[in-house]
Amino acid sequence: MPDHHTTYFIQSRPAPSQPWRKVPGVHVGWDTKAKALEKLAYRREMQPTWEHRLMERITTITEQPTDEN
Repeated sequence: MPDHHTTYFIQSRPAPSQPWRKVPGVHVGWDTKAKALEKLAYRREMQPTWEHRLMERITTITEQPTDEN
């Protein structure tokens, strides 16, 4: 049965016409949504003219026997 791990990260853009991107130099992700929301609120406070959104990354790990040939 697959094992799932969820992390959260922030994407930002200066204007709706610009592509979303990760904030350079910021932690790759947070394991709890509460911590990520805290960081999102801070980011919005620091850059109020930009758009910011919270992203969720779900990693699935599947372990299974493999062919030894």
